[in-house]
Amino acid sequence: MRWRLAGGVVLACLAALSSFGLLVLSGWLLAGAAVAGLAGQSAARAFNIILPATGVRFFAMTRILGRYLERVVAHDGVLRLTGYWRTWVYARLAPLAPAGLIDLQGGDLLGRFVSDTDKAAAYYTDVALPFARALVCSVVFVGVYACFLPSAALVLAVGLVLSGVLVPLLFGGAINRCVCKNAQKQSHIRSDLAETLQNIGEYLILDAAQGRAEQWQAQQQAVDHGRWKLDALEGSARGLITIMAFGTALVVLMLAAQAYKAGYLSSAEIPMLVLGVLAAFDVIIPLPLARQAAAEARLSVTRLEQACAPHGVGQSVKPRSLPHAPYDLVVRNVSFAYPLTMTPVLENASLTIRQGEHVGLIGPSGAGKSSLINLLFGFYAPLGGSITFGGVDVHTLGAEDMADFVSVAAQDFHIFAGTLRDNLLLAAPSATDAKLAEVLEITQLTHFVASLPEGLQTWVGNDGLRLSGGQARRLAVAQALLRQTPWLILDEPTEGLDAPTEQALMAALMRHANNTTIVCMTHRAAVLPFMHRIVRVEDACFHPEGGAA
Repeated sequence: MRWRLAGGVVLACLAALSSFGLLVLSGWLLAGAAVAGLAGQSAARAFNIILPATGVRFFAMTRILGRYLERVVAHDGVLRLTGYWRTWVYARLAPLAPAGLIDLQGGDLLGRFVSDTDKAAAYYTDVALPFARALVCSVVFVGVYACFLPSAALVLAVGLVLSGVLVPLLFGGAINRCVCKNAQKQSHIRSDLAETLQNIGEYLILDAAQGRAEQWQAQQQAVDHGRWKLDALEGSARGLITIMAFGTALVVLMLAAQAYKAGYLSSAEIPMLVLGVLAAFDVIIPLPLARQAAAEARLSVTRLEQACAPHGVGQSVKPRSLPHAPYDLVVRNVSFAYPLTMTPVLENASLTIRQGEHVGLIGPSGAGKSSLINLLFGFYAPLGGSITFGGVDVHTLGAEDMADFVSVAAQDFHIFAGTLRDNLLLAAPSATDAKLAEVLEITQLTHFVASLPEGLQTWVGNDGLRLSGGQARRLAVAQALLRQTPWLILDEPTEGLDAPTEQALMAALMRHANNTTIVCMTHRAAVLPFMHRIVRVEDACFHPEGGAA
């Protein structure tokens, strides 16, 4: 990748130098031809137009070819950098979820992952490349002028330094402030938009959609105003550089005229030097926009680092060993409370679940049943005590390690926009049609799928919109079954089901997973007879209640 990025800089410099050479040589050719024509027929015949005309064609072709190749190579490099940034960010965000991301709203997090990674990757084309091109080409331009007129080279150098360094510095502070304010406004509008779209049904029912749209309009106007300020700053900087360019050209014209009178320059070289100044400033004019892009890229990198920084919650260390049989879960004197809350969910709680047991966890909402899943997978760290699974402290394991041993049909499951088959294969990509049919039979979805014209190829919609609540929940259970792990945790698996379907589902589950450890968290009494024993979660502790009734 480094060679690609370096190649983009070289090609950009080649295109800029070709543009400079084209304008300089064209100016000399036109002026020389005019002077030769005015000098008479003998001078016109002696004037060699072939060689400079060939040079003009050469520079024209190299400029076109250089710009094309620079776009291809540079943008290919940016796409690769974007892929690198997004992979880097995702690899660091995934272990933080969910505890490490509680301070970030979904829309803001998505904006950071998409927009900020784009801006960070675009630093190469929008910042590094323009400044590198300006530096390299400016040295070449001044060197060329020094060969013709050293005083003109000095003036050009001063003009390029003032416009390329002083102007971006002069506007840098104002640009930084505008970029920060705009980023905050964009973050707010993304967060609000994502939250509103997720709850659009409620807004429509409550007749609050129009008010929400008006809020967006006001926020968007504020964002547009911030962009207008940035455009005004960039336009002012470009205007100042243009004034400096014409001022430098005027001074060079005066120096060239004096050198012509002194016999140091020919008449054709005067317009050549003047036009060369204007061509030289072409590499300086993009720098104000590059300065703005630099501020945006730095802010984007800062935002990404903040999002990816470990928060010290639920962070796993490198595992010493993986769990081994028997896969017993031992919770010993565990205390736990969610961040930013004062009420403990668990306090000196202890529980042991042996491999092969079927345990029902009951208790009021918020008692801590689902919190056991978060602690088991290391999403959150306990405040005290220890949790071991298969003889290994779960805090030394990553969520990916636990996923090899434990499958979860969570209460807040997610159905992706796709077909029924797509969602099932997400859990087990290599599952055969026979295996899919088996889990559909267990979850009592066979008749439902058979009634669909497209069967498993039926599109379920965003978040399973085309499925009922009970159907979507059973699809989540089917996903968990497909993974065929030693442990199966079911969080309210029969919610939204009628009594016959509930009984049939639980009976089929018990037959299929007779040797699998099952932990069923439920409020429904009809599920409990299928369990070996029941544990009540109440008062921040686990209270065994013996065998199922």
